[in-house]
Amino acid sequence: VIRPFHQELAHFALHAREGCVLWADGEHGFNPYDFAELNLARGFDADWGAERLLVKRCMTPFQWDTVLTKHIAEKLLATKACMVLAAPYEALFSTDELSDWEREDYVDFSLRHLKELAKRHEVPVVLSVDMGLWSRTYPTCAWKAYESADHRWTIEPLAKGWRATAVLTGERIESEPLRQ
Repeated sequence: VIRPFHQELAHFALHAREGCVLWADGEHGFNPYDFAELNLARGFDADWGAERLLVKRCMTPFQWDTVLTKHIAEKLLATKACMVLAAPYEALFSTDELSDWEREDYVDFSLRHLKELAKRHEVPVVLSVDMGLWSRTYPTCAWKAYESADHRWTIEPLAKGWRATAVLTGERIESEPLRQ
């Protein structure tokens, strides 16, 4: 359900800000065809912004940790970014390949590291987390992610777009409807 929102968020960042979107993809959720369709639906060429959307896909929790704690930092030194998206943040940290203490250590370190990168490079780092699921399966990790976030939003699909609602303030942002 949330994958199309990630596409929309990346699309918006590319159109609204200068720089690249660095997408750490933890479940192969980026679909270039969907991105092209979104561009066309918004009145742009299919490949508009594609050279500024940098996707790094991961398949194991160890690759995920390396991307979150090393590769993103290296890329931010070399490239101006308008957003970093880690989606879904919890998926690869929730595999059976990790013991609970390993999972918690990876989550602790990556959260602190990403928060520092956001401040140092003045770039929003968006962690997309299924808090309902993670709270049931790994509540300690879910709580750490919740507490480390500067802003928390819930996302819901609309008939022709998305609505994001700020958890603390109730502020709402709705996407523009897609043209047919």
